[in-house]
Amino acid sequence: MIVYPNENYVSWISEDDADQYFETRLNAGTWDNANKEAALMTAFRSINELNLNVDPTETDQLTALKQAQCEQALHELKSDIDGQAISGLTLGGLLSVKMPADQTSPDRYSKRAISILRPYMVVGTVTRTR
Repeated sequence: MIVYPNENYVSWISEDDADQYFETRLNAGTWDNANKEAALMTAFRSINELNLNVDPTETDQLTALKQAQCEQALHELKSDIDGQAISGLTLGGLLSVKMPADQTSPDRYSKRAISILRPYMVVGTVTRTR
């Protein structure tokens, strides 16, 4: 896995550094037996979908990216976001997706990851003119 600052990087954090992060985090047992590289790369892609104003050359901002990537990786491992089953799909006019009654849709992003990245999130604004 190619880690920042190397060219063509696919992760902000190495697997070893992520292991160190999770050693000090409660309820991170899911991480121990996971496909860690795939989890980190998936989390990296998810975080890059966010509209962030972040400079990874700044130490504090890179630290935030690494922590958020770890939290997002753990969230995706625990939530199985991509593996959610749907029981019905309707495309007639509006898109409607139904999940089994005993299943709720997990949040797309880790609340902890969003909290870490909040200072760097860019919020779109709407200007109204008359």
